[in-house]
Amino acid sequence: MSGNDDSQFATAAAPARHLSDHIFRLLVDQVADYAIFMLSPSGEVTTWNTGAQRIKGFKPHEIIGRHFRIFYPPDAQARHVPEEELRVAAATGRFEDEGWRIRSDGSRFWANVIITAIRDEHGRLMGFGKVTRDSTEKKRSEEQLRQLSHRLLKLQDDERARLGRDLHDTVGQDLVAAKMSLDRLISNRRLTTDDVRQHLKDPIFLVDNAIRQVRTLSYLLCPPMLEEMGLGSAIRWDLEGFTKRSGIRAVCDRCDDVRLPREVEVALFRVFQESLANVHRHSRSEVAHIRFFVEDHIAVLEVQDRGIGLPPSLSEPNALALNKAGVGIRGMHERLRQIGGQLSILSTPPGTTLRATVPIEPHDDPSQTL
Repeated sequence: MSGNDDSQFATAAAPARHLSDHIFRLLVDQVADYAIFMLSPSGEVTTWNTGAQRIKGFKPHEIIGRHFRIFYPPDAQARHVPEEELRVAAATGRFEDEGWRIRSDGSRFWANVIITAIRDEHGRLMGFGKVTRDSTEKKRSEEQLRQLSHRLLKLQDDERARLGRDLHDTVGQDLVAAKMSLDRLISNRRLTTDDVRQHLKDPIFLVDNAIRQVRTLSYLLCPPMLEEMGLGSAIRWDLEGFTKRSGIRAVCDRCDDVRLPREVEVALFRVFQESLANVHRHSRSEVAHIRFFVEDHIAVLEVQDRGIGLPPSLSEPNALALNKAGVGIRGMHERLRQIGGQLSILSTPPGTTLRATVPIEPHDDPSQTL
């Protein structure tokens, strides 16, 4: 192809590119479900599409030229969150986040935000592309599900407590009465037949064993030690039974005798129970170390084993990892989330460390009492 032919090709291609760019701009401008707009390198709004006006409420002449920090709540502005997002996007090419944003009328909406750094062919930063989606309905649905989950967990705990009391007060008492009757019968001096005495030994043994099992089950469902003495005492009591049942040497390295709000003690005790169950079922560890204490207004529970560890993906603190986790781990996350706590899992050979933390209000912090 001659140079003249190249010139004709370029001349013909230019209108096609302009037409394509024009169609693309029309597409972006008419998208109503997403706010799509450009920012200058310093964060001023330079373009504004129909979706941005619908979601955020600003008309083009009201927002173009203004810094995009106006979309953020005052606390986020004070912490320079908008500027930090641009810094990350410029450094890595992209930033994604979810959080509360502000409309022109001052109302809030939950936004999913993606910021992309735009660079020319020489790598010079030209600005940022920003795509925002209104996820308020999704957020509201998730919050309703969390509230439902919270109620279900509370109902579960209440039902466990009721079952525990019923087992102890009804079945347990009946078994104790039957054991006492059998004991009196076998100790009756008029009962001289050796065969009869021998036959009574088996039911006495079975009733005695049933009493132990009912007591253990009722205590696991509703440990009286937790109500009467607090979490530290309940942990120490539970570890004795766990070691006997599982053969795993469970050691309480530190379990402080402090009292916390009831909902915090119940949540941490259930996390402790589920953690030990996971150690027994999955870790192949011969030992478990437990620590419970309150420090700097934070209640801390740690359960550490010396087993095979978890897959790396389950140790990552994100929603994707949580979705891959089992019911037990998700349940622990939810219990702690409901009381403002957090769950972290560190799995490095050898073993896994589960750490639950819950902030304690100063007036509830036992370390602050005189």
